[in-house]
Amino acid sequence: MIEAQKAGKIRSIGVSNMTPKIWQKWADKGIFNTKMPAVNQVEFNPYFQQKELRQIMAQNHVTLEAWAPLGEGNHSLFAEPLLNNLAKKYGKDVGQIILRFEHQEGIIVFPKSVHEERIKSNLDIFDFELTSDEMDAIRNLDQGHGAHNPDAPGTGEIILNAFDVHAND
Repeated sequence: MIEAQKAGKIRSIGVSNMTPKIWQKWADKGIFNTKMPAVNQVEFNPYFQQKELRQIMAQNHVTLEAWAPLGEGNHSLFAEPLLNNLAKKYGKDVGQIILRFEHQEGIIVFPKSVHEERIKSNLDIFDFELTSDEMDAIRNLDQGHGAHNPDAPGTGEIILNAFDVHAND
């Protein structure tokens, strides 16, 4: 990727699913001495806020992009009383409250939808701002884990075997 960037084939380098453990493994190998990625895409939503990873990334000026910013349809998240109360207060839906929280946290979010109405709703988060106390309350929803664990035994092998990155060489 670094060679491709130097050759002008790509503008920036992004990685995904780099947990603190994986990040440290790469750092120990000296990979980041040459080039730091611009973005790390990982699971992120109010229930899994990646606090330790975000500290590491902030020190290295790497931006977090949310994978599953709306919790992959987690019914508990959408039933969360705090989020529902905020939705009523601001005249928004719970998804909009979540996206606004993530935006205010400085997270890159690209919520997926194929429904035109939902796409429009996901964009309608810039006419209000959550207060500092509301942001803190949402931060307190963090459960410290998500649906996907890149550190789980065998995950690396599963991912590596799922793709042949040299298929077109």
